[in-house]
Amino acid sequence: MKKLTIALLLCIFTGSIYAQKEGNVWHFGMGAALDFNSGVPVITTPSSMFSFEGSASIADANGNLLFYSNGGGRDPVLSGQSSGKIWNRNHDVMYDMGNAEGGGFSSAQSAVIIPKPGTPDRYYLFTMEEVEYNVGGEVPGQPLGRGLSFFEVDMTQNGGLGGVVDYNEMILVPSYEGLCAVRHQNGTDYWIIAHSDNAGMSVFPVTAAGVGTPTLYNIISGGIIKGSPDGKWLCSSDRILPFDNQTGVITDAGLNLTDIISFEFSPDSKRLFFSRSHSSFGYYSLTAPDITGSAVIFAQFPSSSNGLFGQMQVAPDGNIYVVEFEIFKTWLAVIVCPNSVPLLNRKVFEYNTGPLFFVGLPNFDNAIFRNDGTSTQLNVNLGEDITLCENQTVELSAGITGATYSWSNGAITDAICVSAPGQYAIAVTTLGCGAGSDTVNVSLSTLSLDAGEDQAVCTGTPVDLQATVNGNLTWSPEDLVASSTSPATTFTGDSSAVLVAVAVLGNCTITDSITITLLPSPDALIEPADTTIEAGESIELTGTGTGTYSWTPESGLSCTDCPDPTAMPDSTTTYQLLIVSNNGCADSASVTITVTPPDCTVDLPNAFTPNGDSSNDSFSLVGKNVELVSITIYSRWGQAVYNGTQPWDGRVDGQDAPSDVYMYTAEVSVCGELKRQLGQVTLVR
Repeated sequence: MKKLTIALLLCIFTGSIYAQKEGNVWHFGMGAALDFNSGVPVITTPSSMFSFEGSASIADANGNLLFYSNGGGRDPVLSGQSSGKIWNRNHDVMYDMGNAEGGGFSSAQSAVIIPKPGTPDRYYLFTMEEVEYNVGGEVPGQPLGRGLSFFEVDMTQNGGLGGVVDYNEMILVPSYEGLCAVRHQNGTDYWIIAHSDNAGMSVFPVTAAGVGTPTLYNIISGGIIKGSPDGKWLCSSDRILPFDNQTGVITDAGLNLTDIISFEFSPDSKRLFFSRSHSSFGYYSLTAPDITGSAVIFAQFPSSSNGLFGQMQVAPDGNIYVVEFEIFKTWLAVIVCPNSVPLLNRKVFEYNTGPLFFVGLPNFDNAIFRNDGTSTQLNVNLGEDITLCENQTVELSAGITGATYSWSNGAITDAICVSAPGQYAIAVTTLGCGAGSDTVNVSLSTLSLDAGEDQAVCTGTPVDLQATVNGNLTWSPEDLVASSTSPATTFTGDSSAVLVAVAVLGNCTITDSITITLLPSPDALIEPADTTIEAGESIELTGTGTGTYSWTPESGLSCTDCPDPTAMPDSTTTYQLLIVSNNGCADSASVTITVTPPDCTVDLPNAFTPNGDSSNDSFSLVGKNVELVSITIYSRWGQAVYNGTQPWDGRVDGQDAPSDVYMYTAEVSVCGELKRQLGQVTLVR
């Protein structure tokens, strides 16, 4: 069953949109990842990341992951931390910082990544030290930790997987926890803001010339530093600070905050959202005359309720994501529609962290997520029009929690299952957050298939198949048909078989089968084979095979429906035997009888030996077709010594005639014609 799913609550803001895809793939925490490229955030391939707090990841302009980092670490044996690493898009280690490079494992903002201005395919990875920099012991040469450092990554290295080509360590020491990147007003350069511990906040310009000299502002603060998407505000853990992203100047306007656990700017930069005491969520209006007095609480629950809250981060979908955790469990909560009437959805995404948990999200230049729109609309998307296959059911789902639903078929649930064609529409509304609707057309596939009727045919008879189909057809087994992809084909097998026709149209597939039964042949045979006889002779023909016999032509045959007729044709004739079995199958055989003229030769012996040895004991005119009519024998003196119709036995008046030469006259019938013959014969004793 195909399932069409829409995101939990996705707000799309109209107006000026600056969103870019460099922040579409997040890697953070303990193997956690989130992908926004479909427009809907989804948990994706687990990363190789291991970080308790800070992390950073970056994608290209098309939203394809490039690399990510936990920012640094310490000796795992001494500190219990993970060492610092940079991972490529295949989740393999691009660069191992070891135990003495980069920032800190539990630095709140251990890393941030920005493109190197003016140099395509190059990126700066800035790293920040943790306040617990000496956990597991000091690293030689780093008595105050590593502070702010940076790596330069060239994405053309290692076949496009990237590689580190430069490392600059401790460009600001001491410095801990807070690290922020803000896009310059020119849209190309950047500002890097970090704490100068107990001295103020330092602002580094980053241009095509590289990382410049910092300017120190005597504004003592600490912890996380966030920049607004429009670059006009900074927020540290205890104050809101106007920022000029053209000059890099920070102004202390006295906008001090208290009891703030985590915070983030709205996509339109008009609000600063915060969590307070793990029991309430609210926001300050940055356009109000009294900003610190403008706090609005929009979500509140007992402090005894399960769940603590960690860092916040604005996202590509216009929402703000918040880490929510308990011992052994970590989730992401979501503040939806932060530009208008916000709503907190708790425990939306769950990550299995085993016996651990994490509190941080990836650090970005928030200009990536800028959206100045003021109106809100729910992005209700039922997907593309659907074609249902035979007996298929599809689920249509809004997938938005905390909403009310109205379907065109009267349903009020977030999802419905449909199996009938038609147009389905849904209207979705949420409490104070917005509304949206969508329509999808559901049609039935026109795919049909009829492989035809089963066929029983005689062996050796071609079997023509004609399927009726309106999709792409294949027959199987392919070796039994003349064409495996044509409705019209011929069965070529030599034994009974079942043929399966498979029709495909779009995503739909149906099958039909046909049974081909080959009936046995009667196997007609005639003996003897072709032969020759003389005219007037006959021959017996013997047919074999099971069934009814029929001989043709009739002439010269003693019978035409028996197995063994006698044939006496007048001339050369080919006889055909057709045998039809009880199942209607027929087979035939033929034999040719060649008829030659009769032998009309008269044999005229010139001697005989009437000695009683049964060999040549009498005299007569002979031949195959010769019949003696009468014969007269004369002595050499002309005296007739024998006259009769039988051969002469060499006796005269009952006495043996002497050896001598005798004359004869004879009348014979030769091939039916009467002839007279004269000659002489020698009697030898």
